[in-house]
Amino acid sequence: MRRGNPALAVLLLAGCGYQLGEPSIAGVSTVSIPMVKNLTLRRGNEFGAGGHEIDLTQAIRDRVLSETGYGLASVDTADLVAKVDLNEYSTPFLVEDKADRPLVSNVTVRVKLVVQRRDGTVVYEGTREETGHLVPSRDEDEAAARAEAFAAVARWVVGKLQGGW
Repeated sequence: MRRGNPALAVLLLAGCGYQLGEPSIAGVSTVSIPMVKNLTLRRGNEFGAGGHEIDLTQAIRDRVLSETGYGLASVDTADLVAKVDLNEYSTPFLVEDKADRPLVSNVTVRVKLVVQRRDGTVVYEGTREETGHLVPSRDEDEAAARAEAFAAVARWVVGKLQGGW
């Protein structure tokens, strides 16, 4: 039986976006994730708890706490501040049946991220588009697709907070 090359495995993992260990930025131990600014006309959950900006903010905060060594802090005391704008939220139907019912659809979100140091210095600024897919015939709904898209955005934000720029 032949053994694989460990160096090749590390290179392949790095090429796929995986990281070994917890990369961090020197001198950074706390981050602030202010409420996401929803610049779309979609508010979500207008008559109940939550909303798109609340759900996305919570997804990012949860991922920061579960996947980094950073603590959350206020904007005034954090080493880094990650400001996220929700610029687009769309739910186009991709496939419909003969009665115009959605068979397959998605939720697409586009966000802008600005990461600043406490002194206001911008260390990263960029945009990202993520899509969550749903298949109504499998009892999936918009909430499931939205959660998938928001989770992908949260992964991207955490990558940037770990110095991935």
